[in-house]
Amino acid sequence: MKGIIDTTLREGEQSAGVYFDLAEKLHIIDLLDRVGIDEIEVGVAVRNSEVDELFKRVKEQAIAPKLALWCRCLASDIEESLSLSPDVLSMSISVSDIHIENKLGKNRKWVLARVRESIKQAKDESSCYLSLGLEDASRAEFDFVEEVCFVAQSEGINRIRFADTLGIMDPITMFEAIARLRSLLCVDIGVHTHNDFGMATANAISALAAGADFADVTVNGLGERAGNAALEEIVAFLARRKRVDRYNLKCLCFLSRYVAKVSRIPVSPKKPVVGKNIFTCESGIHIDGLVKNPSNYEPYDPAEVSLQRKFLIGKKAGTNALRYKLESLGIETQSHLLEQFLMKVKKESSRLKTSLTDEELLHLYSLQSEAPCLQVETSTISSKSIAR
Repeated sequence: MKGIIDTTLREGEQSAGVYFDLAEKLHIIDLLDRVGIDEIEVGVAVRNSEVDELFKRVKEQAIAPKLALWCRCLASDIEESLSLSPDVLSMSISVSDIHIENKLGKNRKWVLARVRESIKQAKDESSCYLSLGLEDASRAEFDFVEEVCFVAQSEGINRIRFADTLGIMDPITMFEAIARLRSLLCVDIGVHTHNDFGMATANAISALAAGADFADVTVNGLGERAGNAALEEIVAFLARRKRVDRYNLKCLCFLSRYVAKVSRIPVSPKKPVVGKNIFTCESGIHIDGLVKNPSNYEPYDPAEVSLQRKFLIGKKAGTNALRYKLESLGIETQSHLLEQFLMKVKKESSRLKTSLTDEELLHLYSLQSEAPCLQVETSTISSKSIAR
């Protein structure tokens, strides 16, 4: 694998209702740089003065990621994009018959000609790295995908970007497609995955396993319809399961929360890697295992992604979990009293339909007639807290 390409500022902002202003985009780019993302697709420069200004401002900051601009395989688009001197020019063209005929109103011969002419124009006008995106490649006849790739390779393209535009692939078919292209091509291969069936992250990982060099991502999986492969999921998996050590996981939560704020699309508390509650445990069996050794039920230390482990006590608690919680609150109790108290905790939790707060737990404990070992002051805890 050669790198991760973030396209939050292009594909992510295409999400319905999402608008980033210049300052927000600059801050997102700064956070992406801190995470260590290898390439950032800054946007579409054609007839977009805001992207022009953003690109100029970013180039002054001397950040590590390469800066890419996206454009269609049209002469005017290529010329305007190259005028900003990007590190990467990401050209795109549809390769499925349904797109070629119904979207472009053209034919396969026109597509092949456009690929040749676009690459030649870009190479004549610039020395930047050239990427060719094959839009809707997952619905195209694979023989034609190969033909387009061979033409692009012969013309000097640096990267072929295979796009599952409607998110219809699964990890097996993605692996097979990329492995086939890898066996035929000597240029870099990238993959762009959509999440229409919840497969975007898995498909991107599968593509990398099959030999893809690059995978596109967006923060929080933003993007058209159901979105794209989530940056935080891809990066964390590569770091923790594939030993790719160049990414800063501690910045993922800050990046995710900021993008959630400015996109006005909240992140689920159970969102993989960055959800605030993913290391919150309530099951007695799991708490017992975590207390004995966190690796029993955690794939990595919460601190690695700037999160914290939290235990909740309610009707799902066991005696060991309750004992651990009470001891953390400064209370020691005998085993026979603990069993009695556990029943009260379960009953109260069931009535409230939620776990108990520390104050509620302490108050309930103070109500026991046999609680001589209470070590903390509970008289100030209002009886209202138990009734909510």
